[in-house]
Amino acid sequence: MSKSQRESFHWRTSIAYKTQPKIVIRGYDLNDLVGNLDLGEMAYLVWRGELPSEAHGRMLNAIMVCLAEHAFSPSSAAARFVTAGGVPLHVGVAGGMLTIGDLHGTFDRPCAMFRDGVARAKAEGKTLEEMADTLVREAREKKKRLPGYHHPQHIQDPRSQRLVDVARKLGVAALHTRLALLMEDATERLHGKRIYINAVGVSGALLADMGFEPELAKGVMLVSRCISLVAHVYEELTRERGWRASKGQDITQPLDLELQKPEFYDGPPDRPLPAEWRKL
Repeated sequence: MSKSQRESFHWRTSIAYKTQPKIVIRGYDLNDLVGNLDLGEMAYLVWRGELPSEAHGRMLNAIMVCLAEHAFSPSSAAARFVTAGGVPLHVGVAGGMLTIGDLHGTFDRPCAMFRDGVARAKAEGKTLEEMADTLVREAREKKKRLPGYHHPQHIQDPRSQRLVDVARKLGVAALHTRLALLMEDATERLHGKRIYINAVGVSGALLADMGFEPELAKGVMLVSRCISLVAHVYEELTRERGWRASKGQDITQPLDLELQKPEFYDGPPDRPLPAEWRKL
């Protein structure tokens, strides 16, 4: 093929296109969506390619509302620390987003675990009750955390049951949510104490029931928590002083030298640099 016959570079996407007079998203004219879809329904359309059923639209909105704000957590604290350096709003928000990982906001991991568990139960001819015991036992034997269970700030996450109740009323809760709750029961039998499912775990199960892939489920958390981070960063910018270390404030700041005294240091004692290392 000669150079003149080669196809020019262009973007390929199934999400949207635009021309000078219009914008089309998943086949729908944007102006037809404006005023008719709420943000959760729009997110569903962009992410999944089709308009949601009423139940799925309302459930996605419920999950996003539930996970939008959680007071001080790794993401909000990190966003405030980044902002305390004097950066613009979007940089502070990005700093908070970077904390979403295996231990915070991990929608993808429980979603994947429940999807795999349901598939495995079918493949191995096991009931969901049997699979729940198997998954909890295997995690215990491997000394691995169950993603989506336990919360460091709540003995029993107050958000979890509400999400389950909403899902049941909407008819969204299905096999993945059932497995998730059965696994909570199994922890009591196998650990001798109940390890409660948290809101992230319930959300992962519900999104699996709604057909979300694990990575896309993580995206739901990112968008939800971004709402909160904008508020935290804006408040930090407009109400607090930079550096989070000022003596002139009512609370001891996390960077105050009072919290960094030598007695709080437990590394090697003060020592001279060996002579052979001194080059200058």
